[in-house]
Amino acid sequence: MPRLTADILGQPASLNRVLLHQCGVGRAALLAAAARVRASRKIVIVGMGASLNAAIPLEYLLCAHGLDALSIEAGELLHYRLEAYEGATFLVVSRSGESIEIVKLLSALRGRGTTIGLTNDPDSTLARGADIALELQSLADEMVAIQTHTGTLLTLYLLGMAAINELSRAQEELEALLVLLPNWIAHQLDALTSWDPFLECDAPVYTLGRGPSYGSALQGALLFSEIAKAPAVGMAVASFRHGPVEVVDSRFRGLIFAPQGRTRELNVAMAHELVRFGGSVRLIGPEARDNATTPWVLTPSCSEFLAPMVEIVPLQMAALRLAQLRGLAVGSFRFAPQVSRDESCIAVGRL
Repeated sequence: MPRLTADILGQPASLNRVLLHQCGVGRAALLAAAARVRASRKIVIVGMGASLNAAIPLEYLLCAHGLDALSIEAGELLHYRLEAYEGATFLVVSRSGESIEIVKLLSALRGRGTTIGLTNDPDSTLARGADIALELQSLADEMVAIQTHTGTLLTLYLLGMAAINELSRAQEELEALLVLLPNWIAHQLDALTSWDPFLECDAPVYTLGRGPSYGSALQGALLFSEIAKAPAVGMAVASFRHGPVEVVDSRFRGLIFAPQGRTRELNVAMAHELVRFGGSVRLIGPEARDNATTPWVLTPSCSEFLAPMVEIVPLQMAALRLAQLRGLAVGSFRFAPQVSRDESCIAVGRL
C-alpha cells in the first residue's frame, strides 16, 4: 500500500490521538489560547498552504460569534500587511514550525502582540518562539498534508469552540463523529474507481465552497496539484458565478461542497445549474434528498464549521485516483521540499 493511501486510512486513529491530547495533556494550553483569543480585539490567523487552508474555518467560526478574526497567508502578512495589526493576537499555524515565512514572521511579530503557535513539532522554531504553544500531536504524513491537515482542523475547531465557551459540546460532537470515520473512509477507498468517469476528461477540476468550506475548496485544489500534478481551481461559489461560470461546457468538472448550514441550498442550486449548462458535477455533503440531476458523495453529518474535517476526504480520494490514472508515483514531490526553508529558491528533494 502506498504511504499516501496509508495516511488517508490512518486519519481516524490520528484524529483520536489529537482529540485525546487536546482534551487531556494539552487542555491547559488550549484553554489559555482560547482565553487570549476571546479577549482580543483582533485575531490574525496565519499559515502557508494546507495550514492556511485549515485556518479558514476557524476564521468563520470566530466571526460568526462576534470575534474579529481574519486569515492571511504568512508571506503576505510578512511583506505587506504587518503594520496594520499592531496589538493583535497572532495565531500562527505550521505543520513543521520551520517554514521560512513562519520563521521570519516570528521575528517580525516580537513586540507587536501575543503569538499563539500551533505545530506538530514541539521542538520547532514556532513552538519555541510562541507566547502560547499548542502541540498538534498528529501522526506524521509522508509528504502531502493529510493526517496533519485534518488534525489541524480538529484542533482549531476545539480552539474556536473553547473561545466561545463551548468546548464540552465540541468534544462530544467530535467523539460521536470519529466513531463513524473508520468505516466511512474505508468505504471511500473501496469505491475509488467510481471517480473514473468524472476524472477521465483531461481538464482542470474546479473545487467550490462557501463559508468554512471555502477552505476545503482551496485545500482540494492544492491536493490535485500536489498528488496528481494536475491543475485545479479552488474558488468561492459566489465568485464563480460572477464570470468564471463562462468556462462551463461538456469538459467542465466541478466539485461543490454542500454541508449542513446557511448556504447549503445555494450550493445545491449552483450544482444543478452547472449540470444544466453541460458540466460534470459532484456535490459533497450529508443527507442528499434531491439527487435526480447531480451525483452526491455522502459525508457524515456535522456542524458546517467542523465539516471541512470530513468533506476533504473525498478530495483526497479523487486526487489519489487521478494520480493512479496518470501513472504517477503516488505521494511523491518532484520539486518542492516538505519544508520550505528559502523564499527565493525552490529546493529539489526532501529536507
